[in-house]
Amino acid sequence: MYKALALALSLTLVQPALAANMNFMKDAPVTTLTKDELTAFSAFVDKTLSEGAEGSTVEWKAPKTPFTSKLTPAKTYKADTLECRDVRIESESRDRAERGTYTFCKKGDRWGFKSPSKKQAAKQQ
Repeated sequence: MYKALALALSLTLVQPALAANMNFMKDAPVTTLTKDELTAFSAFVDKTLSEGAEGSTVEWKAPKTPFTSKLTPAKTYKADTLECRDVRIESESRDRAERGTYTFCKKGDRWGFKSPSKKQAAKQQ
């Protein structure tokens, strides 16, 4: 049940990219979090993207689940009409680890993964 909830939250975080292939998230460390931890982690990610200093790493640890995530925000910029930001994410939980640099864009008061434009997506196929 928590795995499905984690995937649902992951999809909330990636709202702009719903058309993208989300299979990479199914075994992500974030799927080990409880419902309350997932809510807290989502708030941490939003706050870090909104307020985090460029190049400054912040860490979040789940209170119950063995899960740690480090976020290092990079530049903030405009992409079309959206405010976007690159961030390095390093997460670990039990036997799972994930590291990468991702682009998030803000729509309303929520951040989500930036999805490629139709032109970029066509090039990737």
